[in-house]
Amino acid sequence: MAGGRKLSTGGRALIFNDDEVAALLQAAIESEGSQSTIARRYGVNRSYMNRFLNGKASLSPKIARVLGLRQVYVAD
Repeated sequence: MAGGRKLSTGGRALIFNDDEVAALLQAAIESEGSQSTIARRYGVNRSYMNRFLNGKASLSPKIARVLGLRQVYVAD
């Protein structure tokens, strides 16, 4: 396999909705001290992060990575 990565199938997955991801981000902000600190440390746009927290923007892949998450799509 290229890059030495082993594909994993059938593993457990946790599924979060936007509100739960916002709660995770808020906990990270409280742990780090401020939105500005997170933005500088991880190179994310602070105003976009704030808009996500206020439900005015969708989750960006960059913010998902800050939380150790990745976006996937699930069919109903």
